[in-house]
Amino acid sequence: MELSSSFANRVAARGKVVAVTAELEARLSRLVDEGRAAWPGLAVAPRAFVAHVAERLPEDCDAVAALDGLHANDLYLAYGCLQGDPAALAAFEEHFVSRMARFLARFDYDTVEVDEIKQTLRARLLVAEQDQPARIGEYAGRGPLVSWLRRAAVRTLLYRRRAKSAEGPLVPEAASLPATGPDPELLYLKVRYGGDLDAAFREALGSLSERDRTLLSLYFVNGLTADTLASMYRVAESTVRRWLADSRKSIVDETRRRLAERLDISATECRSLVVLLKSQLDLSVVRMLKDDGKD
Repeated sequence: MELSSSFANRVAARGKVVAVTAELEARLSRLVDEGRAAWPGLAVAPRAFVAHVAERLPEDCDAVAALDGLHANDLYLAYGCLQGDPAALAAFEEHFVSRMARFLARFDYDTVEVDEIKQTLRARLLVAEQDQPARIGEYAGRGPLVSWLRRAAVRTLLYRRRAKSAEGPLVPEAASLPATGPDPELLYLKVRYGGDLDAAFREALGSLSERDRTLLSLYFVNGLTADTLASMYRVAESTVRRWLADSRKSIVDETRRRLAERLDISATECRSLVVLLKSQLDLSVVRMLKDDGKD
């Protein structure tokens, strides 16, 4: 009666009473078996899983009767993701995140936009924030996980588009950028080419690989340490730090290249603009990724 006892204890914590019976044990065992059959590679503790199920049942329902309508397979996978199980995270990526373009099929989108939404949802749904668990834990199994994720994707897309329609330049306005000294030429460049610098920076950040953008988001926006990221990616901490440094360098180098293509200016003037970018690089990355991640 281990499963039914775990379930009943968690329901009792919510002010309800459930009898521990052989019938309840059998029903809970079926939920676990369904989850295992669908996702055999997951390391999910059965008692912890049924306690998770109990916590997510509606307040105003018969707790036992509500088990019949659950999407047990999806809830099992979501719980595995909440626990950080690598097999669960890989399955979620393969079977759900990979379908993002189909989720947004009725919208006019481009590949870059879909990739950005994937990154946003990975960080938002699968990464805990401070003392709050990852939001995948909010999925209660009362509808298909694919529908729940589709709604999250559409909300993210619509928010991003509303935000972009009203956003200002990401790199601070040219006039507000700190000068390295009382250099009239530098002041002129800041005023004259601030908008081009902002556009080149955005394009450079968008050209990063999906892994690099996700890594920057987890590090700068979610505040994960290099050590934590190393554990997530199963690499050495020095590797994560090298990835971060390489990403910063790629942004700067690509911004410089795009500025040279965009503007008819000298190499010296281009370097001066890049100096301005470097002085605000991390702040600019944070601001853009935070804008992308808002709900």
